[in-house]
Amino acid sequence: MQPESEALLCQYHYDAQDRLVASTPLAQARIQRFYQQDRMTTETQGKVQWSILQHGEQPLAQQRRQDASVENRLFATDLQCSVLNVLDARQPNPLAYTPYGHSRFGNGLPSLLGFNGERREPLTGWYLLGNGYRAFNPVLMRFNSPDSWSPFGEGGLNAYMYCVGDPINQADDNGHAPNFFSIGRALLPSFTKRPSTRNIAALSGPMSEIKSINQGISVFTDTYKGAKRLNLMGHGTEQPVNGYHKIIGDGKTFTPEQLYESAINSGVAVSDYENIRLIMCYSANGGTASFAQRFSDIAKKPVKGYVNPVSVEPGIDRMTYMLQYPSTSLRKQTDGSLSFDKIKIFKKNPYLRGTPERRKFSYQPVKFNPR
Repeated sequence: MQPESEALLCQYHYDAQDRLVASTPLAQARIQRFYQQDRMTTETQGKVQWSILQHGEQPLAQQRRQDASVENRLFATDLQCSVLNVLDARQPNPLAYTPYGHSRFGNGLPSLLGFNGERREPLTGWYLLGNGYRAFNPVLMRFNSPDSWSPFGEGGLNAYMYCVGDPINQADDNGHAPNFFSIGRALLPSFTKRPSTRNIAALSGPMSEIKSINQGISVFTDTYKGAKRLNLMGHGTEQPVNGYHKIIGDGKTFTPEQLYESAINSGVAVSDYENIRLIMCYSANGGTASFAQRFSDIAKKPVKGYVNPVSVEPGIDRMTYMLQYPSTSLRKQTDGSLSFDKIKIFKKNPYLRGTPERRKFSYQPVKFNPR
């Protein structure tokens, strides 16, 4: 018995940035995609052109042109950019999805975009996430191919799982691993896109000598320019007091002098380090009057701080929790000290589209020298 020959149903074409830019379905006109940064803005097929109007990354409307005919449709979306209603010239068209993005409309959605603001592939109904990197099947609730970041990288052991089995609280628009955080808060595994290494300012070495000096304030050591660097990690107050933002610990605020004293009393030899970093929101706000500058003056060391919020994984609350309740994520060394793989500070926005965290995101490191 001869096996059935495989029929070619569609050809896909990618550009030099590995983005899907064209597809040619069998016996149909070629479909072309156009992007603004990493978001698709226009799609054409023969004489038909669809354009997406967006505010930032939030889709607002769609325009369809064919010869002299123009049709506009308005979108109602949720915080994850899923299109929930499409208003045309005649009536609204409500949409609903399963948690994994399947819709009763199948491939005939009244809008170009659908679940999580993604384009559904018209031939199969799959979502080609990461601008064509990997196909997600909303019916099977899994990817069709393994993740290149799995099993030993950030993609996790299950190379086919979508959003770690939690599509309600997580999103995955690049086809790798999802995540989310709150700025300067506990960073749980669920943000809008897994950042590539160019989006992360990762430490040059693992976190070591981790300990808590106050409830909510942790210290650890890493490597910076070939030498050990002291890191102090805690929440900063959102409002300045006496011209600068204080650090929060034990349910109260600390001045730079009080933080320095707490570190010394906890056995931290501040003078042994050439550089210090404050992983603390608003630590550099105020310039020469900032918390970071004042701490630099007290410690007599260069100090790096951050203007406005700073986004970090593991977050401050998570680190506090791991220290308070022994975690397998923290490894005990022969000298009794604790270590962790790496901390990541995000240079590019990792937050869910449309969330307040995404609007507040900032990455503005500032280095201060002692006066």
